[in-house]
Amino acid sequence: MSPLQRSCRRLLCGTRSLLLLPWLALPLAGQSPSAGGLLATIVDERGTPVPQVTVSLEQNGGLVRSLVTARNGQVTFGILTPGSYAVLAEELGYQPVRMHDVPVQAGGTSQVRITIRRMPPPITAVADVPSNATMSIATVQGGGSDRNLRLFPRTTDISSAGRDFSDISVPDDGRPGYAIAANGLRPSWSSLVVDGVPEALLRHPGIPSEAATAPLFARDGLSDVSRTGFGASADDPSVLGSTLEGTSQRGTGKFTFRPWATYSGAKLGGRGADNPDDSAATSIQAGLAMGGAIKGDTAAWFVRGDYQQLELPSAAPFTLGSTMADSDANLLGAFASAAPAGSQHDINRWLAPTVRTWKGGSGSGRLDWRFGPNTLLAVRAGGASWTEQNPQVGTELVNGAGAELKAHDVSAAAALTTGSDGWTSETRLGGHSAARDWTGAPLPATLIAGDALAFGGAANLAGNFKEMGIDLSEAFSYRMGVHTLKVGGAVQHRTVNYDYIPGSAGLYTFGDLGTFTAMTGAFYQATRGAASPDIGVSDLAIFAEDQWQATPAFQIFAGVRFDHEALPTDVIAQDAAWERVSAFNNAAVPTDSKSQDFAPRGGFRWDAAGNGHTVLSGSVGLVPGQYDLAAFAEAAQFDGDVTVRRSTGVLAWPASGSTAGTDAGQALTTFAPNVHKPRSFKTDLSLAQVLANGTTLTVSGGYRHADYLLQRTDLNLVAGALATDADGRPLFGALEQYGALLTPTVGSNRRFPEFDHVYGLTSSGYNDHYQATLALDHHLNQSVSVQVAYTYSHTTDNLPGEMSADPANRLSPFPDGLNGARWEDGRSDFDIPHRLVATLALATPGKSAFNLAARFRMQSGLPFTPGFRPGVDANGDGAAGNDPAFVSPDTPGLATVIAANSCLSSQSGSFAARNSCRDAAVQALDLSAAVKLVHGLALTVDAYNVISTSTGLYDHALVLVDPHGTVTTDASGHTVLPLLANPGFGQLLSRRGDARIIRIGFRVEN
Repeated sequence: MSPLQRSCRRLLCGTRSLLLLPWLALPLAGQSPSAGGLLATIVDERGTPVPQVTVSLEQNGGLVRSLVTARNGQVTFGILTPGSYAVLAEELGYQPVRMHDVPVQAGGTSQVRITIRRMPPPITAVADVPSNATMSIATVQGGGSDRNLRLFPRTTDISSAGRDFSDISVPDDGRPGYAIAANGLRPSWSSLVVDGVPEALLRHPGIPSEAATAPLFARDGLSDVSRTGFGASADDPSVLGSTLEGTSQRGTGKFTFRPWATYSGAKLGGRGADNPDDSAATSIQAGLAMGGAIKGDTAAWFVRGDYQQLELPSAAPFTLGSTMADSDANLLGAFASAAPAGSQHDINRWLAPTVRTWKGGSGSGRLDWRFGPNTLLAVRAGGASWTEQNPQVGTELVNGAGAELKAHDVSAAAALTTGSDGWTSETRLGGHSAARDWTGAPLPATLIAGDALAFGGAANLAGNFKEMGIDLSEAFSYRMGVHTLKVGGAVQHRTVNYDYIPGSAGLYTFGDLGTFTAMTGAFYQATRGAASPDIGVSDLAIFAEDQWQATPAFQIFAGVRFDHEALPTDVIAQDAAWERVSAFNNAAVPTDSKSQDFAPRGGFRWDAAGNGHTVLSGSVGLVPGQYDLAAFAEAAQFDGDVTVRRSTGVLAWPASGSTAGTDAGQALTTFAPNVHKPRSFKTDLSLAQVLANGTTLTVSGGYRHADYLLQRTDLNLVAGALATDADGRPLFGALEQYGALLTPTVGSNRRFPEFDHVYGLTSSGYNDHYQATLALDHHLNQSVSVQVAYTYSHTTDNLPGEMSADPANRLSPFPDGLNGARWEDGRSDFDIPHRLVATLALATPGKSAFNLAARFRMQSGLPFTPGFRPGVDANGDGAAGNDPAFVSPDTPGLATVIAANSCLSSQSGSFAARNSCRDAAVQALDLSAAVKLVHGLALTVDAYNVISTSTGLYDHALVLVDPHGTVTTDASGHTVLPLLANPGFGQLLSRRGDARIIRIGFRVEN
């Protein structure tokens, strides 16, 4: 069998029954992130357990261990090195049976059922049978497990594995990262665990929509990747979102040497729309993975490294807005005439497509050492360093030109596993350090609201983020008959420094090209006077759990976890001026009582026939989350040291800092009294059924209710509306109009004039998420595999603006309610109901082995609220992106738009409901091929987004501000806004999607 075939068989095709239960089974004794276990049940031809059978475990032709079955016909082997084993069952008067190719995986217990038949002597041969192993693991998972890590490596790091799972939503606009939504929550609620140790999953904590990456953990350094939707076992960490889990690659007894290299270029099969400047944009990747034994099967080593220089062209930064009369030259001329004499700003840089680059590398290694039959030591370490130029970050209109990211990661971990076949002790120690240094473009963000055009830097990008963490944990399990007691605990300490002020780069907003030429509009910038503090957070967890094998087919577990997190009390300074005017202490720090730290969990697994063909499992539990450290860091910086500068009217573009705007007061962020740590109630139920040999159908569903999430209000907003508009919209400030721009007069919406915005954070947010997955695994033979997973979900919450980088857009536009109800209660920003992933893999035998794979992905578009163009503050509350439109056929031209959009027809005569419309669905097809040439050398060709949807930023403005109209007052004293319909509603503003990439390479497998 060729190396390519062995790779397919091991990682994708696999043992059929092993793929049966990767999503739903419950834990057995002695499970460990570093070692595996094996439960063997010996029965006679009538299915009766046979005691006193000698069961020998073999590997590579040698004896590993022998045990004798108990009265129930079972033996359990613990602390096994992951790999393939043979199981030999022998007893006088019975035909000996050897089961081959029994896989053992880290963190799980393989189960086999061997039937021995009576036979009179002499017995001269051993019957060989294939494996019928099933796998029990400790968590309910979704979307698939143990994927072929060599298939579709669009990026080399572990986060790209998210594209293989249907029950999470991945970025569809060309950005990297694990998930933009998981369990209906934003990316920051998800986590990364490698070898049982928490690791950094970090990109830009200040931008909620930014999915995180982890280039340190590369695909060629991992043996498997899975996604945990719900930590059912009590020793699973407390995570509200999802957990991406990986196991680092270990060396084997055979020396392996696997170099690889790839090449791609934008002109090699790329689409012209993705590369309008016809850039060559060449990318080169190269790496090496190698490993082997140090001393027989006692010790093994593995090392890897890679270097990448990637270039990716981008599409034109924007599509012309519906109100623009001419072409790019119109903007170019306005830009040139407005630029001050001697300006060094390269105009074409902001109007032309840019090339995004990623340059850097990573390396890691692992050492495994076995001390005697029951003690394993595993040590790994690695690091990564890279630089990104012109990255696309968040969902702002600017194209990212001029931005830069410098980043590095370092991680090390060790695991000591010891015990016997009746007990197991696992001690883990890990530490990591991560840094992300974001630098913005030299030109301040400049927005032309009426035409939805933006250039310059992102107003909310620049920042330095550092995180260091150390984690120590112990888990001890002891088998007592049919019960297994598991106890343990963990201590974690993290130190973060989030040096970040939203809006620190400055933002100029103009109404249209005319006001841009005249330099009349609005300006905002937040400046600070003190450095950001280090924030040290400690977490103590203790757990206990009982796993009861009630019958050979029925397992139950129940446990409780105590998880306490302590925030520092000395990093938020008290602002005396705010306490004087409001009688409120801004230095409050969230704390929880001990009763809120307890989390009970439980579940069951029922194998109806005892052969893994019909398995029902479920789990339920309360999961305490962790405090939002980005919000805590915001409160620690916005504690009296941040000053806001604002201006309206004639502006000094492109100045910033003390030369632009006037002092509008201090900005604060403060926690309300009795803010709690978030938590989630979760329940899951799954049914797996083997329909025929090689085909498994899995149906799973779950419900999560998260509460105590942070909700944002402006404590310095005027008390009650100053006026209402003709549609009944409350207005909180005096509006000024500059062409197609509406903005409040500086200070007119503030209760206390010496302060600007004062954000209060309360734990009144919630999230409800329902989800169901239907998955089909079909393995026709060792060379053909089909995997299809479809997920439907529904998510509601009361957290508007969760995708926005501007904290002001997370405010409710109706803080006092709308028609007696809370407008913000509704469809979540992360409600993405339909997701599908289908993979087909083929492998041919022979000397010239050929592998072919195809993956089709689809997911619904993001929901949105029909409103105004970015930058327009229709209610004057200081947030220029949170106002819904009033759906009125009386607005000029709007009747036609309503008739053309089904999401609007039911809302005529009312304010648009939150997230009542949706962007277009996204789909993509990826292809991968590999052919063996000679001596393990294979030629590879990967094609990403061969067929894909044009996507990006859509026009969510239902109405536009008429630049030729004016704000007036009607006879009833209501403010009348000059509005007209947007004929471009729902159309693409900026093309941003995954470009078509064809990548050619070579790799060696031996």
